[in-house]
Amino acid sequence: MEQKRSIKRTLIGLSVVPAVFIGIALTAISTSTLWNSMSREVSNSLSVAAHSVYNTYSLVAPGDYYEEDGVLMKGDIRVEGDHTIVDALKESYGMEITLFYGDERKLTTITDADGNRLTGTRADDQTVRWVLESGREYFSEKVDIGGEDYFGFYIPVLNRDKSVVGMAFAGKKRSEVMNSMLASVSQSMLICISVIAVTLLVCVVASQKIIRAIKSIMEYLGYLAKSDFTQKMPKSVLRRNDEIGEMGKYAETVSKSLKDMITTDPLTGLFNRRACKSYLDKWIEKCNKKEKDMITVAIGDIDFFKKINDTYGHDCGDLVLVTVSDIFKRHMGEDGCVARWGGEEFLLVFEEGAKAAEKRLRKMLEEIRGYEFEYKEERFHITFTCGINGDIVGKTFDAIINEADEYLYKGKTGGRDRIVAADHTVTFSS
Repeated sequence: MEQKRSIKRTLIGLSVVPAVFIGIALTAISTSTLWNSMSREVSNSLSVAAHSVYNTYSLVAPGDYYEEDGVLMKGDIRVEGDHTIVDALKESYGMEITLFYGDERKLTTITDADGNRLTGTRADDQTVRWVLESGREYFSEKVDIGGEDYFGFYIPVLNRDKSVVGMAFAGKKRSEVMNSMLASVSQSMLICISVIAVTLLVCVVASQKIIRAIKSIMEYLGYLAKSDFTQKMPKSVLRRNDEIGEMGKYAETVSKSLKDMITTDPLTGLFNRRACKSYLDKWIEKCNKKEKDMITVAIGDIDFFKKINDTYGHDCGDLVLVTVSDIFKRHMGEDGCVARWGGEEFLLVFEEGAKAAEKRLRKMLEEIRGYEFEYKEERFHITFTCGINGDIVGKTFDAIINEADEYLYKGKTGGRDRIVAADHTVTFSS
């Protein structure tokens, strides 16, 4: 007797079989989309890091790249041998960083098996042709460096005459990237297989959301590549509880860390030493070219600051630093620059001549002297000593700072609580 076929089994077969094939097709499509999107994401992430190398050195050391006695220079700053910036960028991005002069690695975080940096090694011929000779950016999913394969992104490094003199590189080991990509793809396939009944709906909706999220991250990273820190990551990305959401949060963290690292003192919110030097270098250049009026530079520090720390503790010392910084910022406004130069030392750049700058500085120090600090029921006052230098035309950055520092030293050894200029001293009454 012919066995009857159950309608239930037929319906299950009719619904499961197409769902399985749709699930397989959608899995293949979504896997391909995810793979390509993540590959583009890796490319964009590496692009951001490579552009950050270029932008950071442009900010820290204005001027052209050149070799002097076999040593790489940028402007009047020696670049070769100082791996501080590339190491900091590696820590921020989690990527290997290299700065080339020509096709030679001058600064790099990539090391051999013994931990030695691969400085002095050279880029392959294809990279040289694409970047150095053609002046184009170059992304490769397989770059052989020291016997290890990398995902790598190269951008040309230009001098002010637009000539290509080197390359900036950011890369990640191919094995690490592939493992991450394979893990994400495997998870996507497992989810699709596990929910065959709703494969079509889930894949379409999920794919659209993923693509929109990745596009948002790509656009955000594109702004970072142009050093535009004003853009915000969409909340729809940050709310995601998956790898893409983590990538969005990580991109935000990298953006903030990079901006803070380049420009800001974390305690006071003032410019840091590096950012202030870049700011002052530009003003010195403009003044020497007669493009701008005179500027005045003052350098000073809090008197007996160590005693404050020893007496009340470092938390109280931080309170004093923040309060003094706020006073300087309020008085300075948009008409100049104030930076934490180091420890309890501050540097102020006034966009005006020495007389006007000294008048404004005197008001600031008088307010600092009159401010009563309160800390754990203790009350105390502080004083501040400054050296001020309005003679900057034709002088280098170091010469201007050194002269102001000499005046500060005279003020410190002469009794503190004063402003010392080249030809006079302003002493505050006690």
